[in-house]
Amino acid sequence: MSTLGIITNPTSASGRGARWGVEARAELAKGGHRLVDLSRGSWAASYEAAIKARRDIDALVVVGGDGMAHLGLQVCAERRLPLGIIAAGSGDDIAASLGLPRHDIPAAVRLIEEGLAGRTTRVDVGKVDGRGVEEPARPRYFGAVLSAGIDAAVASYARQITFPRGPLKYQAATFHEIPRYRPYGVRIKADGREWTQTCTLVAVANAAVFGGGLPISPGSSIVDGHLELALAEAMSRTDIIRLFMRLQKGTHVDDPRVRIVPVRQVEITPDPAGAPLPPAFADGELIGATPVSVKVVPHALTVLGATVAAPA
Repeated sequence: MSTLGIITNPTSASGRGARWGVEARAELAKGGHRLVDLSRGSWAASYEAAIKARRDIDALVVVGGDGMAHLGLQVCAERRLPLGIIAAGSGDDIAASLGLPRHDIPAAVRLIEEGLAGRTTRVDVGKVDGRGVEEPARPRYFGAVLSAGIDAAVASYARQITFPRGPLKYQAATFHEIPRYRPYGVRIKADGREWTQTCTLVAVANAAVFGGGLPISPGSSIVDGHLELALAEAMSRTDIIRLFMRLQKGTHVDDPRVRIVPVRQVEITPDPAGAPLPPAFADGELIGATPVSVKVVPHALTVLGATVAAPA
């Protein structure tokens, strides 16, 4: 029998989060585990409760979408505490990257049980530092993708709307943000190289997908020991629409104005050559204002029951 901390979000998904939480606790209780409810009504309060409890629990289980998985990363990354994810959100990019089931609570709990018995996977995380990184979690970790260009503006608006869901939400947010777009000025320092440019999209990928399954960096792997920097040059609004349509299939990588390069560390700083960068987002959650410094922390997170194939 294990002592499991559990965090749910009862207010998510128009109240469905409460039902997911009840079902998850019931499934976990079947294994005879002692459950410690660390849900406190807000992201910050639940994070603080989990940090205080982490020495008294054997694993942390989060129930919900990428926001809850992102919370779990803050508690467990670079620590020995393993993380279990019961994915039931609209996007679930982190769970997808880990090979975990979505919207199947019994299946997710079975994998957690297997993880408690020894089937775990160590995966990479991105680690974000900077003056603007939002409290209470500083530095901030992410599992999927950090966005800092129009992709961040889109993520910000997508976070505010409840319909549609999944990739369609990201598409709706894109059409909302494009009329407001002006090319951003950015200074990039990546693995010792430094340059300034105007751009449309700026992202740092630890995993292949973001925005509910959009393959922004199709070759990325959560276990390869590095990140990918995705940059798109300044484009017209019409070209941005075309870019985001191609992004749904991953064919944007064939556009010569798009670069995706492996990095271990990257600094993203606003530059007066263009419009100010929006606040950065990662895993769909607000990170804070740029400048930010991002680096990979290989094998920093232990995930219960995950299945991730090593890159060829």
